Amino acid sequence: MMNAIFKGVFVHRYRDAIAEIRAICIEEIGVWMKLYSDAFLNDSYLKYVGWTMHDKQGEVRLKCLTALQGLYYNRELNARLELFTSRFKDRIVSMTLDKEYDVAVQAIKLLTLVLNSTDEVLTPEDCESVYHLVYSAHRPVAIAAGEFLFKKLFSQREPEEEGAPKRRGRQSSNANLIKTTVFFFLESELHEHAAYLVDSLWECGPELLKDWECMISLLLDDPLPGEEALTERQETALIEIMLCTVRQAAECHPPVGRGTGKRVMTAKEKKTQLDDRTRMTELFAVALPPLLAKYAMDSEKITNLLQLPQYFDLDIYTTGRLEKHLESLLRQIREIVEKHTDTDVLEVCSKTYHALCNEEFTIFNKVDIARSQLLDELVDKFNRLLEDFLQEVGVTGRTCSLNTHGFTHHSSGPMGLPL
Repeated sequence: MMNAIFKGVFVHRYRDAIAEIRAICIEEIGVWMKLYSDAFLNDSYLKYVGWTMHDKQGEVRLKCLTALQGLYYNRELNARLELFTSRFKDRIVSMTLDKEYDVAVQAIKLLTLVLNSTDEVLTPEDCESVYHLVYSAHRPVAIAAGEFLFKKLFSQREPEEEGAPKRRGRQSSNANLIKTTVFFFLESELHEHAAYLVDSLWECGPELLKDWECMISLLLDDPLPGEEALTERQETALIEIMLCTVRQAAECHPPVGRGTGKRVMTAKEKKTQLDDRTRMTELFAVALPPLLAKYAMDSEKITNLLQLPQYFDLDIYTTGRLEKHLESLLRQIREIVEKHTDTDVLEVCSKTYHALCNEEFTIFNKVDIARSQLLDELVDKFNRLLEDFLQEVGVTGRTCSLNTHGFTHHSSGPMGLPL
């Protein structure tokens, strides 16, 4: 009976002139394949779904992808899809760039399911075509690509030994994954888009991206035996990624250009935000001064590092008894201002003072005094240098005047020759 319906109705109507009818046909054949897999889950029927993925209407292409997702999601069924996958894989990969964003998102999600079922079908080139979509301006596409990237690159996490104490810092199981993130970011050669990469991975890898203790350890601690140290370029990239994770945790919204409109946070999200700000402040209040000391002469690194206090919960300096670390931070900022002439560095120092010098917090007086002392010393230094400069200009001016007078007195001929 069903076979008769298929031959008498489906075969004629899956190419109907009306897109809605074509979409219904594909949706229903997907249901049949799941419910009656012994009869319908074979290439004689799957080919119709594969062919229809080329349909000119996005809603029909979308139904093809969702029908296939239901099959690939079922581990018992996806084993029968090997021939279909090899035959239509290239079409699915190309659909990740579909002009209809909804279709592109579902194509990426389907490839993620393919990745879960077998790691051998997708070539490196196939994966690369999905990887770069983590930088897409369309957030749903980027989030889907981030999940694909996370599954592919970060699924090989070292298992924790049962009963063993949790490893921290660069000994953490996240250490290699964080370095892999850095390597991927550098290889993509989109060095101004770290915020987009972080946002793409935020939903599927928050534990990894918020392991600030591990990131700090990778920057400050010596490499473990047999471990290769990060290069200067890799350290710069890690600091930029670290700043982006702190900003994302503190602000809880996507980067500029990828926003999806204002969204009211749930109570759970607000609690997570508060907890994250508390933890990041406790960690970076202690770690930031030595980080600034280590990279004091590297303008790019300290420009990013000095933005971190803008996202702190400043009450933690008092409630956590971290005043000595605040004093260390203020000393480091002072030394940076005295050493650097780079406009970006000096501007971020100014913004950091502005963030710390907030009358609502008890640290205000300490920061205000440090800022005032620095300004007074800079003004005094400027006045001394200006005075020295004016004196030098004055002496030079008098010397030039005397020379000019002598020249006029001794050289009054038509060619400047003595008379």
